[in-house]
Amino acid sequence: MMEKKRICEAFGRAADAYDSLALFQRRVCERMLCLLPEWLPRGFSPENILDGGCGTGFGAQCLRSFWPDARLTGCDLSGEMVERMRQKGFYAVCGDLEAMTFDDGTFDFVWSSLALQWCHPQTVFRELHRVLAQDGILYFSTLAPGTLCEIAHAFDGVDTSRRVLSFSSPDEQRNCLLKAGFTDVHVIHETHRMHYPDVRSALESVRGIGAGYSAGKRRAMMGKTAWQTVQQRYEALRETEGLPVTYELVIGFGIA
Repeated sequence: MMEKKRICEAFGRAADAYDSLALFQRRVCERMLCLLPEWLPRGFSPENILDGGCGTGFGAQCLRSFWPDARLTGCDLSGEMVERMRQKGFYAVCGDLEAMTFDDGTFDFVWSSLALQWCHPQTVFRELHRVLAQDGILYFSTLAPGTLCEIAHAFDGVDTSRRVLSFSSPDEQRNCLLKAGFTDVHVIHETHRMHYPDVRSALESVRGIGAGYSAGKRRAMMGKTAWQTVQQRYEALRETEGLPVTYELVIGFGIA
């Protein structure tokens, strides 16, 4: 089981710097917004929207531009993230997307950008289906195997920690959506790559947004030799644009 307390603490520590570091996260929101009109039923106009895993509220700001009159609720595991969203003028609550306190059928539209990789697909899709009204829509992005492959390679064997989560495949995501009761399911898979000038900045792009959670037991400080090994391995992957950080992006859609 994922340790929700540690995940929450990691994102809490990242809250202050999140907006300045979350470049890929903003790119994903913009990509989702570009695709959304193609998948929405004609005339769809939700009254109640949930931003699941709202973070500091960037996705909510995007949604407000789409549906300015809708009631928008944010939900995030991290109290610090929730507070940042409230400071931007949104209503937000602390909560676990796998066990929310909202009544059945509360929302017409659920948006979740890069949060569901921290959840168990079977559990979270059932819960998101529960809080959606009949014919309500779930629209989400998450990550697939191969994400952060450069980091996994650079740290492989240097200690006993696992630096990268075990992500569910696009097919697994689709099957869980169907089992949860969603229809008209769409799931697409895209590869995105960010580039950074050096190893520390590549790692900070992940750690600085709270995603540096290490599965398993807390790791000890890395020694000089181990760090040199990590740097050499990562440098060997350098491309013209810089050191790559790969994200295997999944964007999904379903009707409750």
